[in-house]
Amino acid sequence: MKKILLALAVILALATTARAQDAAMRFGVLPVIDTLPLQVADREGLFAKHGLNVTLVRFMSALERDTAMQTGQIDGYFGDLIATYLLLDRGVPMRIALTSWRTTPGYPMFGIALSPANRDQNLAGMQGRSLALSRSTIMEFLCDRLEDHLGVKRGYFSQLEVKKMPIRLQMLLTDQVDAALLPEPLLSLARLKGGNVLVTAEDLNLPVTVLCLHQRYFENNGAAYDKFLAAYREAIRLLAENPEKYRPLMAETCRIPKPLVSGFPVYPYPAPELPAPAELAEVQDWMIAKGLLKARVADAVALPPVRK
Repeated sequence: MKKILLALAVILALATTARAQDAAMRFGVLPVIDTLPLQVADREGLFAKHGLNVTLVRFMSALERDTAMQTGQIDGYFGDLIATYLLLDRGVPMRIALTSWRTTPGYPMFGIALSPANRDQNLAGMQGRSLALSRSTIMEFLCDRLEDHLGVKRGYFSQLEVKKMPIRLQMLLTDQVDAALLPEPLLSLARLKGGNVLVTAEDLNLPVTVLCLHQRYFENNGAAYDKFLAAYREAIRLLAENPEKYRPLMAETCRIPKPLVSGFPVYPYPAPELPAPAELAEVQDWMIAKGLLKARVADAVALPPVRK
């Protein structure tokens, strides 16, 4: 009798795990360049090909996305490391699955844009000038790292809180601020509209954005996680083999302004891998120093680790 009950328990556990993997995964995304591989995987049916039922759920703001993840409305999400650690610190049961973007020479995902009135200024001329950004976010983290990279003291720029990106860009282009920390394609748009770019984060060698999954997808020795990685890895390969094929998809899903669509580069996305422990520690130490965390967050990354 005990053997029968044990066998039934094992069958039930396996069935529960299988149902969890077969159930629809709702994955939150923002309309930004970092998410193009996910859009390719969705458009090409790669998630279904590898045995997953994934629905991409589009959010227009990080706050909406974070709220959805915290309240269980989505099962995974794209986001930056600062937002991720804030959610983990609040007890959201998820893990970092892979790095979606790492700063890459030649592909300036983030940078400091100059207003039209300051387009010809150099670094020395920008000391003490206003820099619009959002504090306690990945933007402030990048600002601090850029100041380190430039060899200037922290606080070299006069930081001005402007949380909403469209307002930040508008204030820049109308010379209400001297500079603004922006992502692409807004950096290129600022240059097109008469501004300029002082410096980009492309040489910082940092993981910036990540994909996260609910911890249940790492159960059963990470079977569902492996399927997700396989679909994502194939999307990266398709993008690398024929980037121009996906230019219309990039324009549609990543909010590329019309004047930039034909010439904006299709980025070379990194193969699935996890941020290094030292890199994660650097982010958390910065957050602790800023009062965003009280202590480092344990068990934040995928278990088992990314398969090759």
